[in-house]
Amino acid sequence: MAENLIDLRRRIKSLTSIRKTFRAMKTISAVRLKRSVAELNKIRPVMDKIISILRRVGPAVDMDSHPLFKQREGGKTVMVVVSADRGLCGAFNSHLIGAAEKRYQNQLDETGANIALVIAGNKAHTHFLKKGYPIKKNYESIMSRLKYKDAEDLSKYLQDIFKDPKENIKKIEFVFTRYISASKSRPEVKQLFPLGSEWKQEEADNGNEEVIDFIFEPSEKEIFAYLLPKDLNGLVQQTLLQSAASEHMARMIAMEQASQNADEMARTLTLNMNKLRQASITGELLEIITATEALRK
Repeated sequence: MAENLIDLRRRIKSLTSIRKTFRAMKTISAVRLKRSVAELNKIRPVMDKIISILRRVGPAVDMDSHPLFKQREGGKTVMVVVSADRGLCGAFNSHLIGAAEKRYQNQLDETGANIALVIAGNKAHTHFLKKGYPIKKNYESIMSRLKYKDAEDLSKYLQDIFKDPKENIKKIEFVFTRYISASKSRPEVKQLFPLGSEWKQEEADNGNEEVIDFIFEPSEKEIFAYLLPKDLNGLVQQTLLQSAASEHMARMIAMEQASQNADEMARTLTLNMNKLRQASITGELLEIITATEALRK
């Protein structure tokens, strides 16, 4: 009986300690989620303005001959898979990796295309390396220390390999987790290259709205050449930030559920311990009463 009580006390103490860890991790994830969402909100108006300018100067550029806009008949596909560097975030990584594997298989079934992976996130790298998938490049621990320089480096690498004729790349697409709200996210596939035609002309919100004819200095082509890489860097950064925000949201929810489970287990163990203590006290009282009655006789 005493050994059972000691064991229960140890388990309750251990659960209390683990519960504190879960709550601390939830608090940290909540702070990081707030920071990631703030970065997303900060970058959005800048991106909108860049796209607006690109639309205005776009007609002066021959996009059909631009290497980043060129549609290609053949070549391989590069999938950029964005996962988390760490676990303890519920089904975040498993859902993302499952979506990436499904997309990979669909590409093989539909076109039989040669597919290579670029990995951002240690969890995806570990999984695909173990399964023997063709990994072209891995950005180790990029999501744990996500900075604009990381997004810029990834964007530049993707632009370089897409423009390189020796690479023979048909398209590059991201498989990532889109952040929707503080309680919702979903894995998505987004094509990065070749770029679409959304910048070929400025679209007015109203068909009757007059489009102002601006005089650009320097030339429209120079402005387009300068702003296009900035826009691509921003697109990559937005994608990474969305995945990071989704990861922190998933970890925050997972830690909250783990804390609740720990509380429930602690209550159950405490109830069992109280029952054992009561049974022990009752047994000892019965022994004392029995011994007293025997002495009287």
